Amino acid sequence: MRLVIVNNRKPMTIVAALFTAMLVMSGKAEAGVGMLEQGESMVSTNLSYTAANKHWDVSRNVITNICKIRNIGATLGYEYGWSYFHTVYANLGMGHRRCGQVGLRGPGVQVSGRNTGLGDVELGVRTRFSGNYLDSAAWEAFMIIPTGYDNGNPSAIGKGTLGAGLGVLLSSDPTHNFPFRTWGVNSRKWGWKAGSKFTYFFSGKGNTLRSDVTIQYALTETDFVRTGDFFSLSLINSIGFARGGVQNQVFVNQAPAAMTSSDQTSIQLSYSHSFMGTGWSANALIGKALFGRNAPVSWFAGIGASYRWRD
Repeated sequence: MRLVIVNNRKPMTIVAALFTAMLVMSGKAEAGVGMLEQGESMVSTNLSYTAANKHWDVSRNVITNICKIRNIGATLGYEYGWSYFHTVYANLGMGHRRCGQVGLRGPGVQVSGRNTGLGDVELGVRTRFSGNYLDSAAWEAFMIIPTGYDNGNPSAIGKGTLGAGLGVLLSSDPTHNFPFRTWGVNSRKWGWKAGSKFTYFFSGKGNTLRSDVTIQYALTETDFVRTGDFFSLSLINSIGFARGGVQNQVFVNQAPAAMTSSDQTSIQLSYSHSFMGTGWSANALIGKALFGRNAPVSWFAGIGASYRWRD
């Protein structure tokens, strides 16, 4: 689960708003590169809250929104270790949006920015790298399946079109976190991970690219995946590419020149805890958007939990 809070000024694109919300909702209560052992299963749930009063416009100026963003989101996920080298997964997003796109439907009829419902379903597979990177590198391929989307409602949850994408995940080797020292750094105390994920949406919807890098610090003995307690400090960058469709006006007073690509860079601090011998893990996070374009000036926070078991 996760909780999230966000702040904005000026015009924002739907891609920026949706992408920010989905990023908040998509986190899992684990570190590493997301690989499970063969026959191992994991379920996860995340809860998010996003709040924003301002946003960055196309020129990166901070402008006050015409409505306050107070969004709630959630994600349910399931993962299964199909084999030693392959982990399959599925995620379903859902949420309540208080402030989204606002427009005019017919003469003088205003369309509300509020909406509650299901988002998109993501189905994918992760594969370990071979050689010396079995536990520290993986790539993933996935597809996005739209659910419950209404093209007549510009505030609908999700993109409303099929999508596909690729990603890569890297991390410090969990097996090296205990006995070794690298570059003079105590690997019992420090770890790291990084990743990048590109999503292509069909039917002219805006594509997205998300990248992050994280430094981890151990409070107890941990492998930074499923044992112990640790803090994580992350820098996250998300980009939305303008391609018609989803790139519509977010507010009725938004200038057409603002309908272009978007980007946002955020910082995030999280705490993770594993309940020894139970299969349960949990985390909590808080973060803030540092700068962006056509994106929220945001604060966010979240909570999440996961449970692992074997066949």
